[in-house]
Amino acid sequence: MTAFNLPPLNAIRVFEAAARLGSFKAAADELNVTPSAVSHQIANLETVLNTPLFDREGRRISLNEIGESYQRGIHDALSRLSQATQAVASETAQMALTIHAAPSFASKWLMPRIDDFLREHPEWRVRVEATTAQSLLSNADIGIFYGAPANPDLEVTPIFTERMLVLCSPRLLKKGPRLKRPTDLAEHVLIDSRNRQQWANWLSVHGIDSMTIRREMSVGRSAMAIEAAIQGLGVILESDFLAADEIADGRLVTPFDDVESAPPEDAYFLVRRHGSSVKRPVASFVDWIEREISAVHQS
Repeated sequence: MTAFNLPPLNAIRVFEAAARLGSFKAAADELNVTPSAVSHQIANLETVLNTPLFDREGRRISLNEIGESYQRGIHDALSRLSQATQAVASETAQMALTIHAAPSFASKWLMPRIDDFLREHPEWRVRVEATTAQSLLSNADIGIFYGAPANPDLEVTPIFTERMLVLCSPRLLKKGPRLKRPTDLAEHVLIDSRNRQQWANWLSVHGIDSMTIRREMSVGRSAMAIEAAIQGLGVILESDFLAADEIADGRLVTPFDDVESAPPEDAYFLVRRHGSSVKRPVASFVDWIEREISAVHQS
């Protein structure tokens, strides 16, 4: 016998399956092993217990009286073990938080700040997944999406709207072609991140419908456009929220005073399942991100 007077636990698992199913072969199929492996484990268990547990007649088996008594005890013990395991797993799940976020928001805004949240709650496990899908998968607790998902099963809260700014690096202003009026953009590379505000629309709003865009670069994400602008590759039309850090430290500046505001339906939304705030990490994260966004707006 091992510690706590326990027989080999794998043999117990095999015995439970064989006793419940009444067949070594059925137990083997359930456990994905061979019938001979089941027979071997049962024989080992009977050797440890120093008593047979089954009556054998050829290929047929049936529990004897001792086997039936042992099965009842094993069933109760395994049930308690299962309940204890589920309780721990449930408690562990309550201490984990999975966040789905739009890729550029995740990389440019959330990740540089989430360390503050982790310091507030070092006991919680946090996982961030970047995705463009506006849905919460089974493992996700919170989503931060651009635009409101049309799903009645989700609780949707607008957390901020953004302003679209013309931005470039200070180096480009000093060493590049003149950039004092919107028409000067004709001499610059316009970087398009395929976001909701296109350069053509911005130029049209400013009464510049006939200007030829001579040089243009297209990238797949706002985060890439922001980095390209920092490197002096061109001029971007981007979210003040996603570029907040770069604007604050002077890596990006706006050459014009014009500010375009995104329409309210284009806000970022925080999404969670109804009733999910009973999970402490969810409630705490919602409170934290609202505080962080409020601080950005006040700065």
